[in-house]
Amino acid sequence: MNSVLLLIYIACSFVIILKDPSNLIPTILGGCENTLKFLPILFASYCLWLPVTKILEKSGISRKCENCLLPLNTRLFPGENRQAYEHLSVNISSNLLGIGGASTPSGLNAMGSMKSKKNKIMLVVLNASSIQLIPTTVIALRASRGSNVEIILPTLITTFITAVISIILVKIFVKE
Repeated sequence: MNSVLLLIYIACSFVIILKDPSNLIPTILGGCENTLKFLPILFASYCLWLPVTKILEKSGISRKCENCLLPLNTRLFPGENRQAYEHLSVNISSNLLGIGGASTPSGLNAMGSMKSKKNKIMLVVLNASSIQLIPTTVIALRASRGSNVEIILPTLITTFITAVISIILVKIFVKE
């Protein structure tokens, strides 16, 4: 992944040098400045939601969510063990709430518990195109920049469409 990001960085730098060489350093520094502005917002968002997922696990609510999501999980990820389904339920629930960063640990745990290569690919694809009922991270980022945060319905529609198309494509093209 680092090599891909390095390649993107080199390609972008090359384009800037060709277009306006004097703009390379200000562009790089501007990107660093924007990153430093967004870090506290993302950090605060993760500080809010990661403990919530732990509270849900400890209180047993995640177990109830797991039971509700079990029929869906067994259809999307057939043949996996109970532990994988537990982690998948937390992962999918977190993604539904739009807290993708908080779903990462459960996604990694699910990936480690899974046996099927096709199911692992399905998990990666679903995490990339996850259905978000409440896109909390995007709302936090947009609010911090003074932008309109009324994006719930368009986000729900687009993430639902991309998730369905992704599921269909994995079912068609990925063989065990």
